[in-house]
This record gives sequence, C-alpha cells and structure tokens, in this order.
Amino acid sequence: MSADRARTWANIHIDPPPTYRNIVATHLELLRRAIGPTDDAAVRQIELVCSLLGAWADEPVEQLDHYRSFVGNDGSPVEFSVAMTRSGAAARLLFEQLGGPPPWRQEGAGFVERLHETLGLDVGRFRRIADLFDGTPPPGSFSMMYGAALTTDDLPLFKVYLNPAIGPMRPLRTVGAAMERLGLSAQWSHLNEYLEGGTFDWTHHEIGFFAMDLGAFPDARVKLYIRHTGCGPDEIERIAMLAPDHQPDLFTKILGRLYNGPIAVKAPVSCLSFVEGRVAPATITLHCPLDTNAADDAEAGARVTDVLEMSGIAPDLFGTLTSAISGADPAGGRRLSWMSYKRPADPVVTVYAGLDGSAR
Repeated sequence: MSADRARTWANIHIDPPPTYRNIVATHLELLRRAIGPTDDAAVRQIELVCSLLGAWADEPVEQLDHYRSFVGNDGSPVEFSVAMTRSGAAARLLFEQLGGPPPWRQEGAGFVERLHETLGLDVGRFRRIADLFDGTPPPGSFSMMYGAALTTDDLPLFKVYLNPAIGPMRPLRTVGAAMERLGLSAQWSHLNEYLEGGTFDWTHHEIGFFAMDLGAFPDARVKLYIRHTGCGPDEIERIAMLAPDHQPDLFTKILGRLYNGPIAVKAPVSCLSFVEGRVAPATITLHCPLDTNAADDAEAGARVTDVLEMSGIAPDLFGTLTSAISGADPAGGRRLSWMSYKRPADPVVTVYAGLDGSAR
C-alpha cells in the first residue's frame, strides 16, 4: 500500500499510529452500533476476536506495507462484512494470521490450535485434513485465512479457509481426499457426477477455497468456493440448480442487475455448503465481485441496493454503512469489494468491504 492511501474507513478516527488491532476493534464496533441496540454478547465477542490476533496486529500498519495479503483487495490482512436479512444483520471479519518477527509471514495452523487451547473449540475435523493443505503459497496468495462472525451465542463462529492449490496433490485430488476424510465422499461423488454429466469443465470452474466451520455442532459446514472464470450465467445457474431451494434463473437475474452485460474483469464465485447427512449442498451462495467490476462505490452501492430491494430487505442499514465506509463522496472510493446472495426463501445479502479500494 502506498503511503498516500487511506487505511481506515471514512468518518472513523483512529489515534496514530493505527494498528490492525485497533482498526479491527473500531470497525467491528461501528458495524455493531449500526446494526442495532447495544448487545453485550457482541461487545464481548469483539474483545475476544481482537485478543486472539497476534503480535503483528500491534505493529503500526506501515510496518506491514511490504506484505501483500490475499485477504483484502488493497493487500490488507483484514476485510469486514455485514450479512443482512429481512429481520436483522450480523457483522463478520475475514483475516490472515501472521507470524513474526518481521518479515511477516503466514502463520498457518497454529491459530487453529490456539482456538482449541484458549476456547476449548473442537478442531478435530480440521486436524483430519490439515496435512492435505500443507504447502508454501506463492507471493500474493495464501495458505489459510480465518473468519469470525459475531453471533448471539457465547462465542463467535470461527471459520478457516484453505488453499487447495498449495498442497502435495493437484487441487481436485486434494479436495476429494479432504471430503472423504470428513465423511463427505458421497457428497463429492454426487457433485462430480452431476457436473460432468453435462458440459461442465473443471478447468473453467476452479475450486479456489476449501473452507469449514470450526467446532463440533450438527450443522457445521464444509464449503467449496468455485470460481467461474470466463463463464456465462447459464453455467453458473447450472451449479445453482444443485441447491434444494433453487429458484430458476434467480442467479442469472442477480448477475444481470449487478453487471448489465458481460462480466469483464473479475469472475463470480459459487459457494457450495455441505453438512453431514445431506448429499446435495445445503445452500449455494453466489459471490459477486464489485471492485473492480464497478467503477466506484457509488455505482456498486446502487447495484447492491437494487438487489436488496428485489430481496425484500430494507436498504436503510446498507445506506448507513455505505456512508461510513465511503464517506460523503462514494464516487471517489472503491472499498465495496464483494456482494453475496443465498437462501431465496429468506434471503441473506452480504456486503464485503476493505480498508481501501483495489491497488491502483
């Protein structure tokens, strides 16, 4: 990140020198306040998440300028998001855990083990597959990313995102082996049989992330993120048809509202969520890149508002958040990075935002 680029959202003041720990705390608190009345559980969860970040998060952000993270479009190791429904909203954080001392590097599985030691979180499923994803990512890529979603429970929902391209096997073999070890071989076979029975081509539908919820609970998910490079809406719709709640042409309609033509720069992603006991994906989420497919936050915000209204979700909260993220002149920023949509019967629209726009 260059020295003249913003590192915090508009309308938020952080005493210098800013660190990623106080950036995370400030932004999660802003999201919490925007979402609704004071929630003591959310306050405690924000404190917990911030306490788990390593020593890297206490360095002035300038000390990490040489390190480019995969997490944020601007290279920051953090990204924020808000999942909005007709009845409420929830804040989340995506981050990369770095080890030290400098030069900073990705820590790997140590953070998962600390979650087990500190919080008593069951990480048995992760341990079953960790060796499959053991490798060194090239610069600008990643080995592991982590998610923390604020909840109404005692703890946030922690998630881990793994890179199937860095392990000892080819990505598809890595994913297949991981699904088998997790007792999901039937789900993997069903997916392959369905897709290869038509015109599907894995070379144009790359599995970019393999993700899982951390913890032992009945609905814990395993998620495959499929990047659709050079694909049209029909091919994306074909994958959406796997979901039990699929509505014909819905994803096609959303893509049309967001892009008004071919998707020219960055490809959409489908996320297939699997749970034990169900062969078909429990849900399929469409992730749509805003930056760099939209010129600026004003254009991206207008398109997201259109999808929210189509989904029956009041856009007021999104308007408040956009003002905080982009400031008085959204046409001057590119911080809104992605939008996702899932669960048509009771839609969830999630908006993702970085500390700044994509690298210029």
